[in-house]
Amino acid sequence: MLKYFFLFFFLSTHLLFADNKLMKYIPIDTEESLKRIQEGAIVIDVRYPNEHNKIRIENSHNIPFKEITVEKINSINPDNKDIIIHCTAGITSKKVADNLVAQGYQGTIYEMDKGLIDWVNLGFKTEQGI
Repeated sequence: MLKYFFLFFFLSTHLLFADNKLMKYIPIDTEESLKRIQEGAIVIDVRYPNEHNKIRIENSHNIPFKEITVEKINSINPDNKDIIIHCTAGITSKKVADNLVAQGYQGTIYEMDKGLIDWVNLGFKTEQGI
């Protein structure tokens, strides 16, 4: 019976993710986000500008969730580096990542699962002001 469970699990996950069209963005935790940023990923903050100006991840780019498009991502990321999408708590960033996939974004999208709240709680570096 266990053998059939593993066979079913393998086949279903392989079929679900084989061409990576059903889930093209990759949710990652905050620690992994920091690692990816240190490796050169570009950080996209999808919060409102006033929120971004109060506190943000260093060197992050602010493109509010209502304004984000593939074209805007490509304009700040002409080298097609990996991107990390984040918001306050990880809810809006998931919607934005889905939207970018639907728009046909071709690069690797990471989505910071717990958002800026977790970043701050872990004591990772931020910056403030305009």
